[in-house]
Amino acid sequence: MTHPHHPLHGQRVQLIRVRRGPDPDLIIRLSDGYHGAIAASLTDYAGSALVDPDAAEPPLLLLEGLWQMAQWIAQQRHLEGADEI
Repeated sequence: MTHPHHPLHGQRVQLIRVRRGPDPDLIIRLSDGYHGAIAASLTDYAGSALVDPDAAEPPLLLLEGLWQMAQWIAQQRHLEGADEI
């Protein structure tokens, strides 16, 4: 989280999914296992934060998350194709 007054400031969290909208909500897994929503504008989700070249760990994408995105895109394409018929 990048917003300095957010309780999760400076922490990394697991992204579950993105809820669309003008300021998308990120559905995240909290440390207690529950899910929570946070405005994407309060985070570096959009890539606005600078990457520290001295960071010990590079940012990672979970294969499960990539698979979910691929399935969602395929579903959206299928739905768009069904609307054209």
